[in-house]
Amino acid sequence: MTNTLFQARVDGAPPPVARCSENTRAACPQFRSTVGETRQALPYADGWFLACFAHELKPGQVRTVAFMGQDLVLYRTHAGLVRVVEPYCPHLGAHLGHGGKVDGEHLVCPLHGLAFGPDGGCVRTGGGDSPPRAALTARHAREVDGGILVWVDHAGLPPTWEMPTQDFEAGSAALYVHQELKGQAHDGVENSADVAHFGWVHGLTDTQMSYRIDGSLFEVTLTARWKGQRFLGTFLNYGVGCAVGLFHMPDLGVRLNSIAHFVQTEPLKWRLDVANQLSIARVNRWPPMLRNLTYRMLVPFANFWLGWFVKPDYQIWNAKRFVRHPQLIASDKTMIAHRRWASRFYPGGLVDGLDPGALPVPSQRDTAPVRLREASHAP
Repeated sequence: MTNTLFQARVDGAPPPVARCSENTRAACPQFRSTVGETRQALPYADGWFLACFAHELKPGQVRTVAFMGQDLVLYRTHAGLVRVVEPYCPHLGAHLGHGGKVDGEHLVCPLHGLAFGPDGGCVRTGGGDSPPRAALTARHAREVDGGILVWVDHAGLPPTWEMPTQDFEAGSAALYVHQELKGQAHDGVENSADVAHFGWVHGLTDTQMSYRIDGSLFEVTLTARWKGQRFLGTFLNYGVGCAVGLFHMPDLGVRLNSIAHFVQTEPLKWRLDVANQLSIARVNRWPPMLRNLTYRMLVPFANFWLGWFVKPDYQIWNAKRFVRHPQLIASDKTMIAHRRWASRFYPGGLVDGLDPGALPVPSQRDTAPVRLREASHAP
């Protein structure tokens, strides 16, 4: 047998090169030979986003959080007032989250002791000099349902809508989940409107989904079965930073109330922070001491189940790419309607002419038929 590699070295002739015919290239347009970044970051979105949970910021505490490509400094005064500010002292640029301290109602710079009041203005210096006419740059912040939320607007506008509070029924103390992830926070946001994935990834059956739009709210209603039990879910998407999940298994008398926050900390890195509450109708009727003891015993099991149920999403989100021009199937109707609605929160938008009404009608073989009901598409 002739060794073609050795022969090419001896006689100087290059080895034969396999070439595709014009017909072959025309038949395989999906092949590429170039290189480049195929997982590009989305722009940071507008709206309300979580800085941290309220219990994570005690009176007198200063905290630094990563937030949309920068640091934010949070502090709570001794009277309990929460402030969120840009991190650098206007005097000489010291980072207030590295050594800054709360003195009563003031935030004190670690470099020269300049103290800033709750309104942001400088009130004194550490050496006794007259304070400069300087002020911290504050961010619009709210403390809502146990979360400290920060307003983002690329046009620099103050809040144009507010985050409503939730009135959950009696149940367990909150279960907190913190997860650092790669990719786009929007993949987690969009998950609640993707009916097909609830069957394929999470094992729900008999899934049906509808939606309603009301300004900055996108409400999704899901009916399904899990392990044969009826499963009812409502997702209240307030902008693209927060989704409230209300889940009910009526045959078992079990409810799970969930507030999930999605924050892009830097390009292709994001944070998922969730507060969950377990509520069992039968247990809620018991005397307070017995009820509280029972929930303390059940909460670890509920937390384990929640982690097991959501964990498959983490693996997918970590490696997923956001496709601006997806090749759609019939069950994508609600997801595409959500993406069109969500575009208002992103500079430049997310979609280009995607119309959920133009998708094909689900066939009898579709495992996740979709029912649509839309109240308004008003911006």
